[in-house]
Amino acid sequence: MKKIKLDSKTIKKIVISVLLFFALVVQISFLSYLFKAISPNKSKKDILMSYTQSGNLDYKVYLKENEFIDNKYLNAGEAYILDLIDHIQITSLYDFKSTTKTNVVGTNKMVAKLKVYYKESTDKNNNPEVMNKEKTLDEKIMNFTSDKYATASSYDLYLNEYLDKLKNFQSKVKIAVDGYLEISFVNAFNGKVGGASYNDSYSSTLKVPLSQSVVKIENTKKNPKTKNVYEGDLVKTNKTVMTYIIVANIVTFIIICVLLKQLFAFTNKTEYERELSKILRNYDDIIVNTSTMVNKEDYKIIKIEEFKEMLNLSRELLLPIMNYEVKKGEETIFYITKDGILYIYSLISKKELSDKKEK
Repeated sequence: MKKIKLDSKTIKKIVISVLLFFALVVQISFLSYLFKAISPNKSKKDILMSYTQSGNLDYKVYLKENEFIDNKYLNAGEAYILDLIDHIQITSLYDFKSTTKTNVVGTNKMVAKLKVYYKESTDKNNNPEVMNKEKTLDEKIMNFTSDKYATASSYDLYLNEYLDKLKNFQSKVKIAVDGYLEISFVNAFNGKVGGASYNDSYSSTLKVPLSQSVVKIENTKKNPKTKNVYEGDLVKTNKTVMTYIIVANIVTFIIICVLLKQLFAFTNKTEYERELSKILRNYDDIIVNTSTMVNKEDYKIIKIEEFKEMLNLSRELLLPIMNYEVKKGEETIFYITKDGILYIYSLISKKELSDKKEK
């Protein structure tokens, strides 16, 4: 069998191709981790846990003593005379269920927002908001390790404070306004399961009109909310690992680009072209391109074997190196003239060198 002889160019191409293959494999692996972490289309087999949240705000409207209504309070969903309301007893209900035990830490907050709108038109949705005041009425810590959690709390909300603020604002700005009081029960938490972290929230809201004589309270009821925690969240959870993967992706991408550049350079350029490009790029400050060549017969010719020697000679004589392209893509001459001496370094392609030997 004949031995296959490989030149240095071919060997370098093989080495670069192998390195490029391994770099691409590493890049694909890193990208798969990232894709698994951030992909919204995750399969059911990757689910670590499913959980459902549900809740609601229930209320009773307690009345001031009056000669018109005998009842102490009215139930939810009725119409109420604003001036007869003493306070609203709000009961918040919240329920959490999961398919496996999980550790959850968060807060249950009841928040009141006084919102005032300029009564610009009959279309209330387009009226601009002119005041917004927020106040936390109640806040409790939520902390459990279980697959079930439920809580119920009650709060008595008196409207006088907010009605006074609305009247005070209206008397100062002298404009027609609509005022509302929004009472929200907000659950916000961070959870952990199987090494993965997740966070979520759930809220319910009541809306009480404050600019009408007879009011109906709007209860924005939400449907139960179900979400999943996936294995991909494990990567998200470990911020250190996530950071390393992102950095490794960037570094691997840079390496791939460098290897591709070198591979294309080997593929598209001859050794002569690469050497010429390297010389012109690195020493363009002392090389002068010329379109004509001096008459060699007028000089004593000294041939220089390496360009480094030409470079040292240029620096020693404080003279530029002249560059003349004899044959495009095949032969270039670098020369220096001094005191009747012509110093020449010839860069010749293998093809041109072979042709000259044959002649």
